[in-house]
Amino acid sequence: MPDLNAILNLLTLVLLALGGYWLMLLRTATEAAVKTSAEEAAKAAIQQLQWPAELARELQKTRGVERQELRFKGYGSLWKELRPLAIYDATVINKKAVADLSLKLSNWYFSECGGLLLTPQARDFYFALQDLLRATCKVPEEWNVNRSTASEGDQNLIFRAVLTAKTTDKAISVFDYFSTGAFEDWQNEATDLGKKWRAGIRDVAAAWNELNEGQRFATLQQVGSILRTTLVNDLESRFR
Repeated sequence: MPDLNAILNLLTLVLLALGGYWLMLLRTATEAAVKTSAEEAAKAAIQQLQWPAELARELQKTRGVERQELRFKGYGSLWKELRPLAIYDATVINKKAVADLSLKLSNWYFSECGGLLLTPQARDFYFALQDLLRATCKVPEEWNVNRSTASEGDQNLIFRAVLTAKTTDKAISVFDYFSTGAFEDWQNEATDLGKKWRAGIRDVAAAWNELNEGQRFATLQQVGSILRTTLVNDLESRFR
């Protein structure tokens, strides 16, 4: 017959072993739970820290969309005012007409959706046209233009000849940039292009009395066309 004490000792050892095993399982589970809880707490803390930055980014995106919508409206209003310089328009262009147009552009600039929304990329192209209009409406003599029925391409050639004769190669390089129609680098290049363009158009304006009526129309038409192209590029480049 088995010894009772031996049986009790064996049972005690088994119970101790089971107890130790369950304690080990409990400890492991507890450590895992604590670790998971700590990780979740850390993630939550990080999210709390990042939340202001994320909110700021989302607000910036929203403001960017709102600014772009206002810019689209403002550029559309400016585009409308440029109609007299379009090649297919019938408006008589003379000293008084460019003075009136310059005033309309100034009114647009100081409107709610006007110059405040002009980007650095577009600003100097706008002022290049304004410089031309203001200079030519202040010459002492009355003058007119020959609103030619020639095509856009012909006006392009006439104006390029004017640039070649009256200004620097820098302005011609800007004109050629627009002629190629490759604007993928617009955001990076436009600000510098605008400065060169404005300086070149000032040279042409200073030589206004040396231009014939056909050259004058080509000059006004092409400078207006460059500004319209600028407005389109400026909007489209911010949607890409």
